[in-house]
Parts: sequence; structure tokens; C-alpha cells
Amino acid sequence: MPLFINGLSIGHVPKSLQEFFDRYDFKSSSKRLCCQSCKMHSQDEGVLYVGQREMAVTSPEDGVFNILGTEDATTCHIVVLRHTGSGAVCLAHFDGSGVQKAAKEMLRLVKEFPDSSGRLELHLIGGFCDERGVSAELSIKTLEAFHDIEDDIFLETCCITDMNNIRKKNLPFPNIYGIAIDIKTGEISKASFADHGPDQPLRSARHFTGSEDVLNIYDPKSNTLTIGPFNYSTMDEIDLLCGLPKSFIREHLSTSPEQEPPYFEDHVRAALLQIKEHPEPLKTVFKDGKPHCYKLENKKWKPV
Repeated sequence: MPLFINGLSIGHVPKSLQEFFDRYDFKSSSKRLCCQSCKMHSQDEGVLYVGQREMAVTSPEDGVFNILGTEDATTCHIVVLRHTGSGAVCLAHFDGSGVQKAAKEMLRLVKEFPDSSGRLELHLIGGFCDERGVSAELSIKTLEAFHDIEDDIFLETCCITDMNNIRKKNLPFPNIYGIAIDIKTGEISKASFADHGPDQPLRSARHFTGSEDVLNIYDPKSNTLTIGPFNYSTMDEIDLLCGLPKSFIREHLSTSPEQEPPYFEDHVRAALLQIKEHPEPLKTVFKDGKPHCYKLENKKWKPV
């Protein structure tokens, strides 16, 4: 079945985002979210952080984590799928790769928590009116991906691209870069995060080298964060890339250089160094084909 908005099937996804927002009014709900103050969350609160091209699912019965969150979304979109009956919630960070497959996987993961009542609700946040139209293209692609799913899905929040756009010094910027969702209540709020969890350079290296899948990183039954195993492509000019100045990294390795956070270059350089030091991760990082597994104990990540 197609997406539903205000209880009615949308029939089809318009070809342009302007047409979509002309037809469906998300101004008030988007404004309420955008006008929130941005809260900084720490690991003390039980945060499960989801990075770019990652997803994670859990439920209110989770005994370890209280918050699912992600940030650093400029042209990227943050996607939340929640079942109102079971309370199961899946958070994903889309950058345009593997969207169709990821939407179906999110649905599958949420439906693993059975409940005879309630409905599936979708929340989309992120993007802005970038000059290249990257955000708008991802918006339509994401709407189409969930529209093509067989189950009824109710679009409750659509604070994307035009709805998430502000201007600073006459340049467009995303209003919301990150969100937190309270696992127990389903409340979504504007957020940033003091910690992004373990193995960040390794996790970033995967999407810098072209791996398109949006991977599930969490097992809610064992409360285990799992990274890999995965391979990534070698980069012929990795030595040159690692030595590039910050200005070049920002200008040429981002879809939106002006809008990236101040730590963007450092995170990219860490991922590049990861690739340089481990060009064959299946041999040197994921030894014997084993993933990196972590659990949160006493508010700190510990290898399993």
C-alpha cells in the first residue's frame, strides 16, 4: 500500500518536492521541530549513535539504551520508522545510497517486534535547499522507497529540504543537523552528541570507499553493537589524500562544504588514515572474518 498522510493514501509521489509540499502541508509540524533548542546528549544517558549509511532498531524493552540518535546530516536525511503498538523503532541515516533496500530492511526489523494493534509511522528529517539539488533528489527517492512498500505507512513528520532550510549570511543551511528519539516514548527532538561510539574511522571508511548498503549495527536481543565484517575498495591516491590540506578536504570531499560542521575535516582525515593503514580490512581488521562487537557497560563501550 502507498504512504498515508492525514489518514489518506497519497496515490503517488509527485515528481518534484515543490509539488509535494504544495499538496501536503508540513509547515506547522516542521516549524515546531526546527524551533526547538538543540540539546547535547552524552553517553551517560544511554545513547546508541547511528552513523552515515547505518541503521539500528530496538524497543522500549531495551534494558541498556534510552536514546537512538544521529547527526552531521547536511544533504543527508534522517529516517525514523516506529510501530505505535510495539514501540519498536528503527533509525537510519540515508545519504542516497541503497535507499530502496534500506527502507525494506527497516520495515523488516521493526516487524520483528510483533504487535496486533497500532500502526507504522514514518518521520523524515534533514536536508536543505542546496544549489546542486542533492537534498531534493534524496527527498523524492526516500518518499518513493517507502511508498513502494506493501505495508501501510503513515507519514507523520516531513521536515526535509525546503522545510528544514534556513539562511545564514545569504547562504542556505540545514536547520536540524541531528535528532534524538526517546526509545520509550517515541519523542523526537533536535539534538547533537558528545560521543559517536566506537570504531568511528572504520565505520566512516566504509562509505568513503563506495560501499552502498545501509547496515544494521545493533542486536537488541543481546544489546550488542556490531561493526562488520565488511570490505572496502582501495584508493589509488590514498597517500596524497591523507596529506591534503583541510581546505581541499572540505571543498572536494563534501556535498555541501559551507554547511559542514567544524570537525568535518578531522573526521574525514581519520577515515582516510584508516584506509591507508588497513587497505584490506578483511585481513587486518576483521581477523578470521569476525566482526567488532561492543557492549555498553558502566556508561563505557567495551569490546565483547
